[in-house]
Amino acid sequence: MNARLLAVALAAASGARAAVVLRTDPADAFKPIVDKLHGTVIDVRGRTPVTTDGGQQELETLTHGTGTLLGNGLAVTTLHAVALPSPEGRMVPLAHVEVLVPGAGTMQAQVIAGVADLDLAILSLPAAAAALEAAPLAPDLPASGDPLIAMAADDEAVIGVGIEVAAVDGDLILLRGRRMLDSRFWGGPLFDARGRLVGVALMSLGPSKAIAARAIQRLIDQRMRAQMK
Repeated sequence: MNARLLAVALAAASGARAAVVLRTDPADAFKPIVDKLHGTVIDVRGRTPVTTDGGQQELETLTHGTGTLLGNGLAVTTLHAVALPSPEGRMVPLAHVEVLVPGAGTMQAQVIAGVADLDLAILSLPAAAAALEAAPLAPDLPASGDPLIAMAADDEAVIGVGIEVAAVDGDLILLRGRRMLDSRFWGGPLFDARGRLVGVALMSLGPSKAIAARAIQRLIDQRMRAQMK
């Protein structure tokens, strides 16, 4: 699958984002999906307080990634985007997490669930985020050869690239395309042609891969059951 980039420009004055296709390409078939769902793609930053030379306290960004709004005030990203390893090697969520939500600005977020083995983290956003648009989770796994669109927060824009499912191994989705999903896409969503969130791109220094949406749903369900006890 030819995987040239789609660009989604940020209208700085209004905070609204509009999709613009840069080149004619098979990935353009996903333009309606990009137009509808680019507002669900968020910029995620893990931060820590530091003292400046002048003695003032500021927040310094230590980790960074892309995330996706899930609805009901929740979002998903990679654990690496919001946590750092302890001396023992355990991933410890940062106390200060910020997300930049299209059209809504910067919000504080809290890591409420995380699984190191899956490299997944669920974030809780302020109550105002509960009404924001979100993509539905795909309950089923994609099949080998299925085309997808991967999206990422990149400075003051959202970018997308066409990708294809190479294979599925349990909850792990292996991907292929002419363009490898670089660090901007890690934690970002993979949407299918029906506009469903199929998975989340994972950190990878080799072939691109993702974790399936059904693993995200299980993590949310586990969190809800724990709250009811």
